[in-house]
Amino acid sequence: MQKRNWDAVIVSGTDPHNSEYLPARWQQRKWISGFTGSYGTVVVTQTHAGLWTDTRYFIQARIELEGTGIELHPLRVPDAVDYPQWLRSHLPKDAVVAIEGGCMSYRETEALKKALAPIQGRVEASEDFLNTIWKDRPDLPMNPVYLLSEKYSGRSAKEKIAWLRETIHQTNCSHILLNGLDQIAWLFNIRSHDVPFNPVAISYALVSMDEAVFFITPGKTTERVVKQLQEQGVVLAPYASLPHVLQNLVRDSIVMTDGNTLSYTTFTQLTQHLGPDNVQDIPSPVILEKAIKNAVEIDGFKKAFLQDGIAMERFLYWLEKEIEAGNTPTEQEVSKKLSGIRALAEEAMGDSFQYISAYGPNAALPHYSHGAKAGSKLEKKGLYLIDSGGQYLTGTTDITRTIPLGSLTHQEKEDYTVALKGMISLSTAVFLPGTKGTHLDMLAREPLWKFFRNYGHGTGHGIGHFLCVHEGPQDIRMTWRDQDIVPGMVTSNEPGIYREASHGVRHENILLCKTIKENEFGQWLGFETLTLCHIDTSAVLTELLERWEAEWLNTYNNRVFNTLSPFLTYDESVWLKQKTAPVSVP
Repeated sequence: MQKRNWDAVIVSGTDPHNSEYLPARWQQRKWISGFTGSYGTVVVTQTHAGLWTDTRYFIQARIELEGTGIELHPLRVPDAVDYPQWLRSHLPKDAVVAIEGGCMSYRETEALKKALAPIQGRVEASEDFLNTIWKDRPDLPMNPVYLLSEKYSGRSAKEKIAWLRETIHQTNCSHILLNGLDQIAWLFNIRSHDVPFNPVAISYALVSMDEAVFFITPGKTTERVVKQLQEQGVVLAPYASLPHVLQNLVRDSIVMTDGNTLSYTTFTQLTQHLGPDNVQDIPSPVILEKAIKNAVEIDGFKKAFLQDGIAMERFLYWLEKEIEAGNTPTEQEVSKKLSGIRALAEEAMGDSFQYISAYGPNAALPHYSHGAKAGSKLEKKGLYLIDSGGQYLTGTTDITRTIPLGSLTHQEKEDYTVALKGMISLSTAVFLPGTKGTHLDMLAREPLWKFFRNYGHGTGHGIGHFLCVHEGPQDIRMTWRDQDIVPGMVTSNEPGIYREASHGVRHENILLCKTIKENEFGQWLGFETLTLCHIDTSAVLTELLERWEAEWLNTYNNRVFNTLSPFLTYDESVWLKQKTAPVSVP
């Protein structure tokens, strides 16, 4: 920094594709700070080092940053100061702030420039400056690319490209440049394993009215894959050739791209070559199209959740027997056991994220990780939280269950029941078209607020179809996002309650938005619960449930038993029958 006269350096938590989950090469935030969460930015000045992250990671960040000299700066809390505003207040006039331009989006960089303007601050984009100090920085992954059959995707790549070209035409553009890895995987019906838990390939896509180019590192595609892509109208180019190809676009090209995800370096290159008027900063239309699942994908999700439910029940049966036998498995051992059971399922393709396996006080960290360590031992008391999911050719799953292992305090039971009331409330929502996720968020929180409890994370996120476990554009959270919840969207439902140094509770099911009725008042939307795994009622304080809540719980558990028991062993089925016995209705 001193050699280059930089007053501050920003180490982003993403990659050139604005990914949430990262290949090893772009895990620079973890490398420099030791922080393992999925969201955050590190800022280093001559006198200060800080990590900005949100409420999901406050406890975790304090633990992981201890002894590093890096200070936690909390976000999404009252009076929070994000790093651009903090830099403006703490840097001298004419300060120079360095960024890795390939790993910060255009819009985030422009927001930083605007924040620094009052002090005449300047942003300097330096490509891969970390290479000078990160001597063993990993190379790009070289995992093979394979094709997802139309029997799983429901639409051919050729059909999707034709739809995208019509969208390009309607916006009076000549090209669209995509850099979101899940968008490219969806568009071309390709999958890979370049990013842990996410079946995507490090790539770009450039689509015009007469050509669709897939930029991928040579050696990752077989001749068969190349031929099949060509049959769908897709041609290949080297991943590293994108800057050259963009630099050679004809000058009257009008390129649609998404400044929220495209890197500052690439966006700037486009505007310098074509002029700012010929680069249209528009949210990618692929994001919404991908989020609205077609009939084949919806059917696939149901198959995936059937397989996942079988795996979950076998795991929960095993865990209960382990604890009853007096064994004390570690968080890591229990997590590996569930992953192994899932791997045996039909069309299983691995886990969909790093499991959150958290016993007792550890569950108070919403995104706790035992890391490479064994973690805590489970005992015959308290609550154990397991947030997990699987990848299947037919869909992606995500589920959280909080499991009573033995005796519980009244507070643990109360938190368990109140969080469950929130999940039931959202599960039974009825709403009109035009409803946003923020509107629905209140339904999940109101039962908690009546008991003066809350949680700092969002209530729900979109889920990809054999893609990323987190996807947009929809979410269900307190912060505003101008996106309707529409039929075909698959979204999580996961309220929780967390008490530091004591315990954590979260219940998570996955919901499919669908039309449930049409009458003279309009179209009415609601949710179908896709998740199939019983909710343990032994921790429920039934006196806190309304009659309709108890009826929903009984109906759900009965459906789980009737659907899954034919696939379980006799002993497992008998056990599940006991676990799904109805609770008393107030």
